[in-house]
Amino acid sequence: MTLSALINKGGFTGSMTATPATQEADKPGTVAPVATVAVAGKPEPLPELPPDEEANIRTWLAHIEETDSAIIAEVVDKCRIDLNVRRYFLKRSEEIPKPATINHPIICGECIHFERITEPFRHPHLGHCAKGEPEAIIGLWDTDRRYCERFLPKPRQTNSGQPRPVRAETQR
Repeated sequence: MTLSALINKGGFTGSMTATPATQEADKPGTVAPVATVAVAGKPEPLPELPPDEEANIRTWLAHIEETDSAIIAEVVDKCRIDLNVRRYFLKRSEEIPKPATINHPIICGECIHFERITEPFRHPHLGHCAKGEPEAIIGLWDTDRRYCERFLPKPRQTNSGQPRPVRAETQR
């Protein structure tokens, strides 16, 4: 079988070496140096864009205040089909500053994520964290003081019933 027939049938995958023989007029029987031949194979499929990476790219676009849905869709589509574009935007998404964490104890009952227990009984002080923060089996007491990265203060009510703006420093 000839080399071209093997290549056409797909008999070679990967790379191979070929040693072509040449015959010169004054030196019979010399052989050319070995050459490497690359055989084109099927390109590897691009891995799918994972949801967390897409979310990071969209978060970066929001961070730079890109609101045009056509541009956002175009960027995400290019990230799906081009690995270099994907790497670029993922690198840019690392530039987003991390949110500041509260480094002092908070009170669970003052958090927007604190949900009072109503089923099967109502308790005036017990509740659960809607964000799944660790808690005791029976739940959290509304006056518990703890460190929590997911704390968001509830809007405070005034006597008129309207929410009062929350000051940056809610704890002492």
